[in-house]
Amino acid sequence: MSNKVGPATARPERHHVSHRASVSLSQCCGALLALTVAIDGAWADADSARNAGTAWLIKQQLGDGSWATTSGDLTVQATAASLMALRNAGQSKSPSYAAGTTWLSNADADSVDAIARKIEALSYAGRPSVAQSEATRLYGMQAADSTAVWGGYGAVNTIDYVDTALGLTAIRVGDASFASKAYNFGSTTNLVSSAVCNLVANRITVASGKQAWPMSSTATGQSAGQGRPSVVATAMLTTELRALQRNSALSSGSFSCSSVNYTLNDLLTPAVAWLLDQQNADGGFGEQRTDGSKGSSNVLVSALVLKALTAQATVSQPQADNTRNWLLGKQSATTGSWDADPLVTATVVSALPAAAGTQLADADRDGITDNVETQLGSNKTTADARSQMGAPTLSVSGTTASAFNASAMVGSPFSYSLGSSGNYALASGSLPPGLQVNASSGQISGTPTQAGSYSFEYQSSSGGDTVIGRIDVAASADSGDVPLPGWALLMLGTSLMGALRRFRTPA
Repeated sequence: MSNKVGPATARPERHHVSHRASVSLSQCCGALLALTVAIDGAWADADSARNAGTAWLIKQQLGDGSWATTSGDLTVQATAASLMALRNAGQSKSPSYAAGTTWLSNADADSVDAIARKIEALSYAGRPSVAQSEATRLYGMQAADSTAVWGGYGAVNTIDYVDTALGLTAIRVGDASFASKAYNFGSTTNLVSSAVCNLVANRITVASGKQAWPMSSTATGQSAGQGRPSVVATAMLTTELRALQRNSALSSGSFSCSSVNYTLNDLLTPAVAWLLDQQNADGGFGEQRTDGSKGSSNVLVSALVLKALTAQATVSQPQADNTRNWLLGKQSATTGSWDADPLVTATVVSALPAAAGTQLADADRDGITDNVETQLGSNKTTADARSQMGAPTLSVSGTTASAFNASAMVGSPFSYSLGSSGNYALASGSLPPGLQVNASSGQISGTPTQAGSYSFEYQSSSGGDTVIGRIDVAASADSGDVPLPGWALLMLGTSLMGALRRFRTPA
């Protein structure tokens, strides 16, 4: 049976619920509505939404196994995120997951963002050797000595807290020696605790009991409290700090930063409190505006916050449910995607509850679960998962092109024909000064006036041909020097070789 349902009728807007001990009847009703009201989109529950989003992702996979954003870029990030989403949806045995893993294993990643995402996805995909190699490389890109923090792409002497969150996640799951690195947590030589101390020092205290992190470290001479708090950075760091807290090597005890003792809860509690304050009335979250006001609800930002809230030991309610419901309402009723973008859709699918129980049923054992096959429109009793994969599309339609390289001399007449197609127009580059092209005939002619190498491209609107050329113009010979003919140069070379042989022959 399909999990798709028709759009819900319009409902009253959800309202923020006060957490004071005494609440009014209207507030109680508001809370009840927030928990029970149907969402405004086409998907009635998280399982159905996750399955529809997963089916859409499978359809978007490229022939080489990768995914890309709507604009066609960020392939490493989009592929890594899609693999994490497929895993969360119970598709880790599917051909799509295998093809994506193979592509990502061989993909080049240059930025901290791309490397970290690659490590995380491959670690969970059972590719430890590649993940370890990339984790070792990631350590070498630290923004500070003996501290697991990273700067943004191309950044110098600054710390990017989004990349730091990604980097900490990557080494935690992808570095086989992470346990030993984190074992002596709290030591001044410990990479992980040094990173956490950096987070302690760069928190922004917004109000009593409410703290956040900025996107990047503050400018020189500026205190941490003068930075602007970021919802994205705070959500991602909160998610990772909770994961560190669950790690057996870090689960207990305190650590010291500048002679002050802390626990990870000392960072998590005020960060979650600040995040909750950023929730909009519709249940979503947006990045804070420059004037400090709440940003409009955004799908990607809301998904990151939902992941942070649901990762905590105690999940904040009804805020987490309100965020999830807002996200379900933003899912496309026709495609099942979010923002028609693989990276955004994958991020939301990963933030939804993982597939479990009957959601993992796979009658034909082809790796795609039955409920996802329903969304794909495929037969749940026939092993046809490979039919969902696109054919490799490594080639693209090209144009007929020819290339040539010619030589000319300053002051000497020159002539060359581009071809017989006619109606040629310059597409790029330039001819040597002194030369012109007859657009109708394609004939280049004239007398070069300046030495140098000149590259250009001409296109014919008649035959569709493209001609790529280069003309090397040499300076005219000095009047005092008479160029030697070819035969004379050959004789000179022969004489020189004879002299070298005599010189090398022992007496």
